Amino acid sequence: MSVVDTTFSRTNLREWAFTTDHVLAENRDHVFSHSPTLSIFAGQTLVSGAGGVPLSGAGKSMAGGGHRVVMRVRLGEHAGAKRGASAYDTHNVAPDDNTQLAEAVWRFYTHGLTIAQHELRINSGIEAWASFLEDQTQSVMLALADILATDLHATTSTTNGITSLDDLIDAGQASVQGLAQTSYANYNARGVSARGTAAASVSFATGSFAAQGLADWRTAFNNASEGLVQPDVVVTDYATFERYEGALQPQERFAGTATSADGSFITLGFKGKPVLADPKTASGRVYFLKVGGNDGISLKILEGTDFAFGEWKPSSNQNVMVRPLEVTCALINGNLRRSNKLTGTTD
Repeated sequence: MSVVDTTFSRTNLREWAFTTDHVLAENRDHVFSHSPTLSIFAGQTLVSGAGGVPLSGAGKSMAGGGHRVVMRVRLGEHAGAKRGASAYDTHNVAPDDNTQLAEAVWRFYTHGLTIAQHELRINSGIEAWASFLEDQTQSVMLALADILATDLHATTSTTNGITSLDDLIDAGQASVQGLAQTSYANYNARGVSARGTAAASVSFATGSFAAQGLADWRTAFNNASEGLVQPDVVVTDYATFERYEGALQPQERFAGTATSADGSFITLGFKGKPVLADPKTASGRVYFLKVGGNDGISLKILEGTDFAFGEWKPSSNQNVMVRPLEVTCALINGNLRRSNKLTGTTD
């Protein structure tokens, strides 16, 4: 009777590396799809929202290095523009004092794919071992994606976590990305307050959706818009998503030729932008997000750490091999006025 080889050989490690890398490539967007927001900021495959708008990965950007993420934030118009009195008038060469440097620190997310000698023994055979390794790889990926999605939607940024959407879309705070919102009027989201409201007085509070929900959505969306520059997506919790769905009139359920009866919608939109429900969104929160580019919110990921596996390593004092999975990233907002939020939505 043949005996199963139960040692951690180099061949084992090469095969395991190939299997885990293959599973990672095939499942990365699947694990992100549990949180549409995470899919927007960390995904790769373009999945569509309302109207076929591609969103997945739109808010993701890579950084080649740097001790921190540094970005230029434009806080007003350049003071050098002028109307010339004649063809011989002088240029205004005043420096631009309206651009400041903001910064975000790298945050480290890690997990380990751990394989014990015992698991190698009990999962003998190619099919059994491949199935076990695939399951473990998916579990590690899901767990790491879950805590990153949780931190995206935290109402207060977590210790050692990325700055949350809630903290990046705010007003009147002492420090956001190293700059004081109290010092720069244009470095504040507008909420549902009138344009020009002092930062300390900006309100993001809404209330009963039935009484004021749609009106506040319009105000919040418009306050984050400048002409054709608008939020790209609306993200909310499931309860608010259902409130919005229920508020749409029966005649709004028809788009194109009706070929079958359907009691609800395939997708929802607001002002032509997708409306998505995310299980990680805090109760009553609604986010109007400008995604990517210089004016939007991005997840900056350090090259080589984009949900990347390291090499297999032996664990000290254990008959175990570990392959680390890591993401080093920072959530940044290039223009705080281009996104907005609502808090406290109720029935």
